[in-house]
Amino acid sequence: MIGWVVETLIATTLLMLLVLAIRKPVRAAFGPRLAYALWALPAMRMILPPLPGNWRFSSLLSPAVETLNRHEFVMGALNPSTMPAAAASHSIATITLAQGVAPIALVPPVETPDGAPLIALFLGLWAVGAVVFFGYHLIAHSRFCRRIIRRAKDARTVAGGRVRVLETDGTSGPLAFGIFRKYVAFPGDFAERYDALERDLALAHELGHHARGDLYANWGALAMLACHWFNPVAWRAFKAFRADQEMACDALVLAGRPGSLRHAYGRAIVKSAHGGAVSAACHLHTINDLKGRLKMLSRNQSRSRRTLIGGAAGLGLVTLAGLGLTASGTSAAETIRGNVENAVGVKLADIRLASVVSAKEMPKPPVAPAAPRAPSAVDAPVAPAAPEAPKAPMTAESWSTVAQTDTVAPVPPVPPAPPVDGVAPPAPPAPPAADHDQDTTRVWTDKDGHRHVQRVIVRTGKDRTAMLDMQDSVLKEAPQVIKTNCGPGTPVVKQDDASSGKASTIIICTDRIAAMRENAERQARAAKAEAKKTERVALQTQQASLRAARRGLDAARAAIAANSELTGKARQEALAGIDRASRKLDAQARTMD
Repeated sequence: MIGWVVETLIATTLLMLLVLAIRKPVRAAFGPRLAYALWALPAMRMILPPLPGNWRFSSLLSPAVETLNRHEFVMGALNPSTMPAAAASHSIATITLAQGVAPIALVPPVETPDGAPLIALFLGLWAVGAVVFFGYHLIAHSRFCRRIIRRAKDARTVAGGRVRVLETDGTSGPLAFGIFRKYVAFPGDFAERYDALERDLALAHELGHHARGDLYANWGALAMLACHWFNPVAWRAFKAFRADQEMACDALVLAGRPGSLRHAYGRAIVKSAHGGAVSAACHLHTINDLKGRLKMLSRNQSRSRRTLIGGAAGLGLVTLAGLGLTASGTSAAETIRGNVENAVGVKLADIRLASVVSAKEMPKPPVAPAAPRAPSAVDAPVAPAAPEAPKAPMTAESWSTVAQTDTVAPVPPVPPAPPVDGVAPPAPPAPPAADHDQDTTRVWTDKDGHRHVQRVIVRTGKDRTAMLDMQDSVLKEAPQVIKTNCGPGTPVVKQDDASSGKASTIIICTDRIAAMRENAERQARAAKAEAKKTERVALQTQQASLRAARRGLDAARAAIAANSELTGKARQEALAGIDRASRKLDAQARTMD
């Protein structure tokens, strides 16, 4: 955001300079209305958002923005107990308020790692200045309009009741104001100073401002000047904008009228001229504008339809080129990459195409969850005697036995025998029991690969004998894990509930895992292709903008060269400026090839 603000302020300044340079040749060749339309170029750039692609203008300014962002400063009235140590030694003075309760140190701008970025300080100062500037003119204009309306002596409506015409002592010349309620104000001596023809032409001029939407344009221009309150180029451009606006309105009033009215219209302009400050909506005609307006009235030149169409086309090309060359850019490929990564949950930088990925590098399927541990044995009811544990039938036997017999006192258990290959390790031995006990655990794997555990505990005491034999039925309750192909439309992992005495089953769908991997690779390829396409379109757009700008400059040069009304020096200066701009465009185009 900070980079876009800096780029926009610099770009609009460059475009203001461009308009200031070509407005007079354009007005001489194509008329004042087309010259006034040139001011839409910096206004459009002011509201232009960042565009996709890596634009050259952004790359030229980004190092400076990053440098300003790296330097951190503190300044102002700070609390000495909390301000950075680097700023304490640079404080100008320390002020103690309320009997030493609130000390304040005045610190000039000091660079410190604990401060705010330098560019943030600049932007804060810029924002405060813009708000103060715009707020001041908004309040001053509101008070000005209220004073005119309050001191009005006579009022009538024109233009179908949409505009009220006031006669007031609050102004010394004709002016138009009002956005939602439109007004035209004339001075109190308007009838004595102006004859009937001059009054009609002055009223037509002010109504022309309302009809053309110049009041809205003035508010927009004042807002733009508020953003450039520190910029002398913007102040010069604002004055030129208002002068071009008046000339364009003059051309609108005189269009289609006899040439004999130009003298009367010139008299009305001279009588209306008066000094005035910057204003958003009121057309305060300053004396400095008179020379150009009267000079324009002295030229009774009619332009063909073909010339006007060519001028409009050239204006469109210049606008397109100006916006294209000064646009702020963002990386479209990074935006698309981020959207794809958020959608699939996979980092595209970690994925390579299947044609270059070996089998060892392919992601492994998820590890099957381990079967739940069999429940521990519980004591059986007391029996009159301790019979021997029955021998369970075994196939493909591989078992280990841990036996312990105590006749007098318990001793530590004997460590279990090491497991045989292919057989799960035996369960840990039971704790030593009182009197006589025997703990036997058997573990084996059958021909189907299923593991079985059988544990027999015989415990004998003075008054009772207990025995527990945990059978295979307990282990059958543990779910079985199977890996297989499940077909499309199935989840990656699914579980079948136990039924009819069978244990539940967990199924790992390996084909669905492979399908997810292929889908992620396909989306990665599509994202890469889309990023390349976006970069190609951005480059083509910039090249088209350069070509369009070059054609526009060629057309403007031809028109100026063919204009017989331009003096030799003025024509040479205009042609030299266009030639310099053409060479810059050619150099820019060569760097893009």
